[in-house]
Amino acid sequence: MTGSSTPEVEDPAIENMPLMLQRRDFLAGAAAAGATLAGAEPAAAAISYRKPADWDKLVAAAKQEGTVVLYGPSGDSFYAALVTRFQKAFPEIKVESTMGVGAQLVTRLQAERTAGRYLADVYVNGSTVALLGLKPAGGMKALEPLLVLPEILNRSAWQQNMLWWNDGHAPNTNLSFAAILYPVAYFNTNLAKASSFRSYWDIADLKWKGKVCSNDIRVIGAGGVPASYIFKQPSLGAPWFKRFFGELDVVMGRDQRQLIDGLSQGRYAVAGFVSAEEAATAIDLGLPIAPVPIDQLKEGCAVGPGAGAISVLDRPPHPNAAKLYTNWLLSREGQIAWQEETKYASLRTDVPKTNLVLAPRPGKAYVNAGAEQYGSLLSGIGSMVTDILAKSGKA
Repeated sequence: MTGSSTPEVEDPAIENMPLMLQRRDFLAGAAAAGATLAGAEPAAAAISYRKPADWDKLVAAAKQEGTVVLYGPSGDSFYAALVTRFQKAFPEIKVESTMGVGAQLVTRLQAERTAGRYLADVYVNGSTVALLGLKPAGGMKALEPLLVLPEILNRSAWQQNMLWWNDGHAPNTNLSFAAILYPVAYFNTNLAKASSFRSYWDIADLKWKGKVCSNDIRVIGAGGVPASYIFKQPSLGAPWFKRFFGELDVVMGRDQRQLIDGLSQGRYAVAGFVSAEEAATAIDLGLPIAPVPIDQLKEGCAVGPGAGAISVLDRPPHPNAAKLYTNWLLSREGQIAWQEETKYASLRTDVPKTNLVLAPRPGKAYVNAGAEQYGSLLSGIGSMVTDILAKSGKA
């Protein structure tokens, strides 16, 4: 699909990750870590799709509107993927963008809509804050009726043969298109070995007592995906959190750089639920830290969309441009643009998986921790952690 109005292709993804470094540094750091980077992986067999009968009419109407208003994630690579590449495909349509952290964008949208100002067309960012902050008030349109390209509706074009809806109930308003495999913890390579971690319980082993720090997962952000997955696992759940936060004398913090500095300097052997970006910065600098290889943990793991989930706002000022933008982004062309610019894996199977960061292992099934049933757990997990800390005298 291109801006020439043809969608045909030759060949058939805690919670909100703040950008604390340039993407070049992040990717170099993750590569140095040797963790969850996908090598060249061939795309699915080539399929050619026909455009819908009314596609040209949609493109013409979108061009007539001339603008689409995007609220999206901050960072040069996200801007390149979501703004520059769309405008290259459809130069007649200007993307007016407001970029930031998902929670901040949702707060802004709530305030605008309360004042009767319906300014945004499309939201691209984390799923949890949108589903908890916008959907209950009717802030997002049903997305399924807006998806018209056969290459999107063909479930075999997506990982695990499904569209990755995040909604817990109808209507479906938020769809993941990216998949990120978040480490649950990092370790100091002078104090521990990757082979020491075969279970989540190894991260909470009492031998680490007094040598552990953690991001404060009571605030939605870094660590939300692995935290919700651990809580849902029958062999982990609340007992794991009681061990980790209640018995290990964990030092809690919200300053990601300070936590990673403490880990790299050897004040801590293990850092839980910290920002993958900040950790990658330290790795890029040659500091002695590495992620716990999450794929080797016997209880399994989950993926989240990071900033790779999309919704269309209710009462969009440019409805045709919003519809066109959504279909472009979810198409093979749009997902190639996403991967090339961000290096995060698309959930489409017809996009080659080459040199990606924090990418799921091809062919392996993962739980979608971007789904509402996981995101809705985070406030309860936060309350539980507060109670655990209080009972252990560390609140």
